[in-house]
Amino acid sequence: MAFAPNLLQQNSDTSDSESENDNETDSSGDNESTESLSSFDQSEEEDDLSSEGGMEEPAVGQLQRELEINEENPLETEVSTSDLQKLGLTKCKQVLGKLSELIRKTLSKSKFVSLLKDFVESEFFLIDGDSLFITCVFNVNFKKGQTLHFFYIVERYLHDFIKKEARFLIVFFKDVENMYFNYPELLALRTALIQHLQHNTNATVHTEFSNCLSPEWELFLKECYPYFLIVTDQGITYYHTEFLNIFIIHALQNKINIVLSLGQETDVLRIHGYYAASCYLHKQFFEKHEEQLQFAINTYLKTYFQKLQETEIYLYGLMKLDLEDMQKEELESALTLDDAGDLCRMHCLGVIFLQHLSLLQRAKSRIITHIWDKTLSPFLRMLKRCEFFILKQLKANSNWNVNFTGLPDLTDNILWKNIAFYYEIDYCTGLNLELGDTLMQEYQKLWNSVLTLSGGCDFGGAMPLRRTSRAFLRQKEMIPRGPNQEIQKPGLIPLKSEFIQDYAGDILAELPFLSSDDPAVKSLSNNKEFDELVHWHSTRPLSDDFKRARDVKPKNDKERREMQKLHHFYHVFGKSMVGSNRPLRVVRERPLESPANSSVQKKKKQQKSNTEKIIEENQKRQLAQLEKREEERWNNLSLSIAKEIKGNPSSGMKKLEDFLQTCPVKSVKFMAEMVGLEACFKSWMECCLNSDIDAKDINIIIQMMKRIHIIYGKYLELLQNAHRQKLAKYLKYIGFDNLAYSLCPQMLNTEKDISKYSVCMGAARFQLTHMGPYLLREERTDPDPRVQHFIPDEWQRELLDVVDNNESAVIVAPTSSGKTYASYYCMEKILRESNEGVVVYVAPTKALVNQVVGTVCNLFNKALPKGLAVCGVFTRDYRHDTFNCRILVTVPQCLEILLLSPHQQNWVKRIRYVIFDEVHCLGGETGAEVWEHLLVMIRCPFLALSATISNPEDLTEWLVLVKRYWQDADSTMENSGASQNALKSSKKQPKKRIEKPSYRVRLVWYKERYNDLEKYVCSIKNNDFLIEHYHPCGALTVNHIKKYGVPLDLGLSPRESILLYDAMVHVWPEWSRMQELEPEEFSCFKNKVVIMRRDAKKYEEELKKEMIHWIQLDTGKVDQLLKYLKPQTFDSPETEKRSMLPCFVEKLKEMNRLPAIFFSFNIHSVELSTSHLFTNLINKQNAHKYPNFEKQRKILERKLLKVRKSQKRNISVFLNSNSGARIQRLILGMAEINEIKKSLKKLTKVSPDCTYADRSVVDNQTLMKILHRIKRTRQYNKLRNLLWRGIGYHHGSMEYKQRQVVEMLFRMGHVKVVTATSSLALGINMPCKSVVFTEDSVYLDALHFRQMSGRAGRRGEDLIGNVFFYDIPLPKIERLLKSNVPKLKGQFPLSISLVLRLMLLVAKADDKEDAKAKALSVLQHSLMSFKQPRIKCMLKFYFLYSLQFLATEGYLSQECIPIGYSGLVSHLHYHEPANFVLVSFLVNGLFHKLCTPMKTDGPKTFSEDVMETLVVVLAHLFGRNYMPPSMQKYKKAFSHSVVILDDLPKDFATAVEEHNNKIHRNFGSFLLTVSKLADMKKEYQLPLSEIDFSDKEYEDSELVSHLMPGSEKRTAVSPFACLSNITDQDLFDINVVNDAMLQTVSVNVKDIPFLQLSKYDINGRKRPLNGYALNFYKHGSLLALTEDNWLNMGDAFNLIRDLTLVIQSIRISLIELCDDEDDNVLLAFKQLSEAFEKKFWKKVR
Repeated sequence: MAFAPNLLQQNSDTSDSESENDNETDSSGDNESTESLSSFDQSEEEDDLSSEGGMEEPAVGQLQRELEINEENPLETEVSTSDLQKLGLTKCKQVLGKLSELIRKTLSKSKFVSLLKDFVESEFFLIDGDSLFITCVFNVNFKKGQTLHFFYIVERYLHDFIKKEARFLIVFFKDVENMYFNYPELLALRTALIQHLQHNTNATVHTEFSNCLSPEWELFLKECYPYFLIVTDQGITYYHTEFLNIFIIHALQNKINIVLSLGQETDVLRIHGYYAASCYLHKQFFEKHEEQLQFAINTYLKTYFQKLQETEIYLYGLMKLDLEDMQKEELESALTLDDAGDLCRMHCLGVIFLQHLSLLQRAKSRIITHIWDKTLSPFLRMLKRCEFFILKQLKANSNWNVNFTGLPDLTDNILWKNIAFYYEIDYCTGLNLELGDTLMQEYQKLWNSVLTLSGGCDFGGAMPLRRTSRAFLRQKEMIPRGPNQEIQKPGLIPLKSEFIQDYAGDILAELPFLSSDDPAVKSLSNNKEFDELVHWHSTRPLSDDFKRARDVKPKNDKERREMQKLHHFYHVFGKSMVGSNRPLRVVRERPLESPANSSVQKKKKQQKSNTEKIIEENQKRQLAQLEKREEERWNNLSLSIAKEIKGNPSSGMKKLEDFLQTCPVKSVKFMAEMVGLEACFKSWMECCLNSDIDAKDINIIIQMMKRIHIIYGKYLELLQNAHRQKLAKYLKYIGFDNLAYSLCPQMLNTEKDISKYSVCMGAARFQLTHMGPYLLREERTDPDPRVQHFIPDEWQRELLDVVDNNESAVIVAPTSSGKTYASYYCMEKILRESNEGVVVYVAPTKALVNQVVGTVCNLFNKALPKGLAVCGVFTRDYRHDTFNCRILVTVPQCLEILLLSPHQQNWVKRIRYVIFDEVHCLGGETGAEVWEHLLVMIRCPFLALSATISNPEDLTEWLVLVKRYWQDADSTMENSGASQNALKSSKKQPKKRIEKPSYRVRLVWYKERYNDLEKYVCSIKNNDFLIEHYHPCGALTVNHIKKYGVPLDLGLSPRESILLYDAMVHVWPEWSRMQELEPEEFSCFKNKVVIMRRDAKKYEEELKKEMIHWIQLDTGKVDQLLKYLKPQTFDSPETEKRSMLPCFVEKLKEMNRLPAIFFSFNIHSVELSTSHLFTNLINKQNAHKYPNFEKQRKILERKLLKVRKSQKRNISVFLNSNSGARIQRLILGMAEINEIKKSLKKLTKVSPDCTYADRSVVDNQTLMKILHRIKRTRQYNKLRNLLWRGIGYHHGSMEYKQRQVVEMLFRMGHVKVVTATSSLALGINMPCKSVVFTEDSVYLDALHFRQMSGRAGRRGEDLIGNVFFYDIPLPKIERLLKSNVPKLKGQFPLSISLVLRLMLLVAKADDKEDAKAKALSVLQHSLMSFKQPRIKCMLKFYFLYSLQFLATEGYLSQECIPIGYSGLVSHLHYHEPANFVLVSFLVNGLFHKLCTPMKTDGPKTFSEDVMETLVVVLAHLFGRNYMPPSMQKYKKAFSHSVVILDDLPKDFATAVEEHNNKIHRNFGSFLLTVSKLADMKKEYQLPLSEIDFSDKEYEDSELVSHLMPGSEKRTAVSPFACLSNITDQDLFDINVVNDAMLQTVSVNVKDIPFLQLSKYDINGRKRPLNGYALNFYKHGSLLALTEDNWLNMGDAFNLIRDLTLVIQSIRISLIELCDDEDDNVLLAFKQLSEAFEKKFWKKVR
């Protein structure tokens, strides 16, 4: 420190007034707005601002203030115009302005989505290190100078991604370091962060790139394409923001999507954030302005900052010390040498404390309200520059042996202030405390080292620490943090319930309870009990959720006829799914059969009766007659079929296939196959003689080899020597000599030249290349008596065994594999048992419900007693025959209503089986907890079906535990007295044998897809389509294979295996195993006439193993191989691709790839695409018409009208005079009309080129009947015209009738092109030949990709499925191909509303024991707590504190009986916490105060102001849609639209605050209680680096005990957060909870029912609410919401629909709760509900 005396003396002349503006003088060379940022370096004005109290200020939040532009002085925000001209940057400035506007617009449109949808082991995303730094350092709960807390925030942020199996890279650019130079504290902290991440964690950190436009960075992005980039939209300075804009546009133009680091939210399973997708516009902008952006990076942002160095001196050639600041300090305010010595001594003592005191001890540090005096700023800045210099030296001198584990705890500003406070204030009052021997010795050592380094300057000895009386601290007024409330005295209201004891009795003893005379207990509400039967303050019946669904039961003849029409349609609809097979009629019950393997069955088989022998002989005779009949039929057809094969092979082979499908006799089928083989051979010979080599029809050989495969594979026992010789001859002619020899070795060589007939390819290569779809599988040939129409595979038989044994099963199998058949077999079994049992089919969507109902109606028909029905439906919209059906089809939410309904338990006991379709919804973002509740509440067996579960073993293990619980529960209830009495009474009833359910749960996992899928990438080049095959291995990378191998589900078709082999040979001609793996030499193929599917799989696996082996030999070769397999693509604007879509459909039609489904995630795009297709067909048709077409059509139409009028007159005359002449005229008139119609029809006939419809499969009469069903639906004319042309669209916003018609016509083959959203892929039976992905979306993830692509390849119809990527970036395709489906994991299972519903069930159920068992199963067996005892205990506490809230708020009595508004809250349980806030508004009379009618006499109506205010209130409660913080800066010119929602009215906001304060008190206490469940060992470790700070407390120092007394309670907050003065009281602030609470307690702020009036990111920036609801109410336009509120059409539709349903539900509840039908609130909600319904349904038509 030899420089200090001179430096300080030079500053002695500066004035005190200028010291206040130290920041501005320091940044004068920067010309930037640094006023607010400097507060981080030298002022603590914002340190103690509360996150809650300060949130009302518009510019609160440190980052927002740091980045504010000083509009009063442009020179502080921008470079002067003269400087721009000198640097030649005027144009650059304009470009940067445009870029800023483009980025702001792009980010403002970003969607708040789950970020980690695609799980790919080797996939990673990028985190901009400086964005990470900014996000964490300006966290509103972090106090400057608390380095350890800062590193904890950083590591927790990164560790949260790692816990969710994410992988990332962090990049810090070199050039950005210059931008921190004026902010030394940030600069030092940034440098420390980089070194900490590099040395103390396993995180990959890149610091070698200069900037985002450097060639090295460009190469890095190409080599390892990141998933997305996490970046902030605002930098620390104006120039940093410009740099970030260039960084963002560069990423977007490289098709790397952007995620904002600010505004992210996390829960147990997911991380949500604002996601902005790349588009062609970004690439266009970058390519147009790349030169200016590059120039700006190199000059404007880089060279300019280097000019700062010109005004600075250099310390040791590296450390820069800016003297300008210190020269401006006045003499009387400048630090003297002794002052500096005092500060240094206290700083050194603080360093010793950091080295020797544990985090446990430092977390008890006292809170002082003093801050550093501003005159210390130059010293503090100098200290940070020294720190930065030393850290840089540590990196530069790699030979130093440095332990970097202490780097996170480098400084503790509060500890330093505490020491200064003691010596400045406490010591002066006479307090003199001992430091302790050990600490004193270490301190003296350190001080002596400082003196040695100071170069002889006299700073004095180690003691005393203070030699001057200068005040270093000054008092600062504190603003209280959060809701200013003290931690209440602990104590819970005692609740009397046996159920509570059963569930949480083991922890009740640990909790304090209030006495009965406590005021809190006495003040409990005395509301009357609530029951679902009648309202609580009247005797009027009250509807439950079940009764609120519209009952479609016919009430009159007209409705009965409509119901009959509906049932008829369902039969037709179902027939389109199951085919024209006769339905299974269950006409009577039959006794249950004994298992097939029983001893009784075996004895019967050994001893045949005479009757059985006679039956056997009759069957043989009938079989002989059938064989003779079929042989005669074949003899009549064989010549014509053989002749047609020669003339038209494809047509002839189709006729042959038709015969083979209808022929049941094996010998006759063998004869037909031989004839077909011979005909194919002759056709091939003729083709070879008459054609060139290139013109040969290879399909003839394919059909020929197919015949040989079938003959040799299925009829081997019928082959005779003559047949073998014939087969060998054919094989020899086509060049397969080896196969001919293996088939018939004695065959002589022919001297004839047969080379012209050869296919010029080896037999094995030919079979793999051309016959992949025809390769035979290992299938069972023995029929199963339980199945009539096909021979089930082994795994399908296991499913049937599961049902026969009344067991449960988790069934995982690919789409179209046949897993659903077990469901219908199960239904048949229950139907046959009796008329009592019920099967419940749970489908995730209403569309799938309708499909299942159609299938059931078509399959089953049983004579039932009057009043009973085979099939019933229950959805939120409608229901019929729910309780009197045998098969109930429903959605999860509705089954949950029934299971939790207290008065429906008798019906629930009749359930024999529950079938869960698409059970992977258990891991979905919405409604997943409902699936979990159902799986744990049902006591009967179940079938859980899915095609996309990656961890079915874990799911099965959990369900086994659940079934074990029910086994114990059933056993207990059977042995109870109540059950025994019930059994006695039941003895009087007639006995019916019902099989006892089994508690076993099996896993049936079938992985092989029946049809292969081949992928193609489509791009546009020179107005033509380039369709490239995408080899699946092309999606891999060397890094992925090296670390994780080849993904298990990355399957290859046989053709793709050959392509992989050829590519390997091409890349490495000297490959050692080339000959061994050559197809003709491969062991499983060599000389094999019939290559089986199993053999091709072995070859595929061998090639994959060899590719992995190449990694060890030469990674360069593997890299070449993978690049060779990648397709070539060309980019083009999205507008061009959309406009070319009709041409692409035509291309698919030419390629015979229709029918096809075109998937998009935007409803608007779905419908718009069909309009483009329709317009294209009309234009083609118009182009084909001759010039006088319109004239001729009008002439015929006029003539037809004239003849009809004449005919009408003739009919009227004929009625009056029955003459022969009149009759003759009538006949002639009718003939003329028919003739004109024929001419008109011929004239207007649509050419096959102008339609996609196949008119041959559906006749006009049937088509008209089908279309009649949608006659009164929305957009009928549009959809009808599309369907006539073979085009349809399908999305969730359509009426269900429309979806049904589209599905049915597509299955029937009439419609060939359907555009659809992802809702179609969720179990809807619409198999097709091709699937096309038409646009990229954040929602296109691994799960959706597998579900959508699974539609391609119709079993029994298509040889192979085709997947086309039409407008998807190549890197996204790679990710989709190699990504795994996310694992199913448990979500937080409880909510206050659920607890209330469970208590209602327990209290009011008809069967109390059964209800209690159900409720306990929900509470005890959540998937989240599976094998997690700590979480189980935490959930018990959550349950108890939920009960406390319900009791104190008047929803539960002390006996846990639901009272008051429990019913209304339960009805709106989907919308917690809005349901509780809504009740508080009603209780406080706020709605009555608002809803004042315009006039009291006559009908009451309410003004638009009242209605709009009511909409604002409801929009703050329901359907809250937050926008990114940057939205507030992007001001688009809206004339009338409401983009950002208005604030809540003041009185309503006050009521919300009251609710929140109650939540704060209740759940703050909950967090304090569950803190004891934390793993305290981990709590004292940094989450990522796991550096431990849990040393023992230092007890040998009075001073330490004084500075760290632990007077504030800090038992429930993270010890790292305690370093920023966060205490237990701060847990009552919702904005602090996630940052402050203990990390090993599995509670998230989302689990707390707190309704935030305003939401802020972690830097304090407000996230505005989208005003879509008010905008729609005012203008009634969904289109305006897409343009002004930046919602896509699907989101806009769903949000408005949901809000409309909520308003309707509130209205119904108010009608039931209110005795006065003329109540103002009731009428206001009625008016609002009608207004929304009118506007909504009008606009969607």
